[in-house]
Amino acid sequence: MKIITVILSFLFVNFSSYADGHSGKIHLEGFGAWSLNVMNAGNGNLSITYDGLFSGVALEGTQFGNNSSVQCVGGLTTSQGKFNDEKGICKFLFANGDTAFTKYTGSGEVGKNGSATFEFVGGTGKYKSISGKGTVTRVQIQAAKKGYTQSKNIFKGSYKLN
Repeated sequence: MKIITVILSFLFVNFSSYADGHSGKIHLEGFGAWSLNVMNAGNGNLSITYDGLFSGVALEGTQFGNNSSVQCVGGLTTSQGKFNDEKGICKFLFANGDTAFTKYTGSGEVGKNGSATFEFVGGTGKYKSISGKGTVTRVQIQAAKKGYTQSKNIFKGSYKLN
């Protein structure tokens, strides 16, 4: 009887730890290229939309998004080359076909590094009820092709699978 009680206690502790799903930290870095659509009104006033892809690698012992493919679609409007209204959505596609989606808001200066905050808004498969948030840092890289921008993107934050 003691053995059964010990086993049940062990199972209860372990299952209750995972009952609300898995959670963890995010440190995902990747390089990407983004196609641009730009309307130039002069004097640093621009309307920009973009659609791009990057590949993510999890760092510092984290696992979220490792070797994922990420698509982000968004836009912004500048005034004298600066913006504080960048908005968009990113889709993380994992190796097993599951997805997670974030929405983000950002600020910066055209052609320079920038930053944003993100929050998870859903997904598919095991990420259907994902929650969490964090920051994205964009390190601008000279684009190799006209009509594109290239950057290194660093996602840091946390998530929980509910």
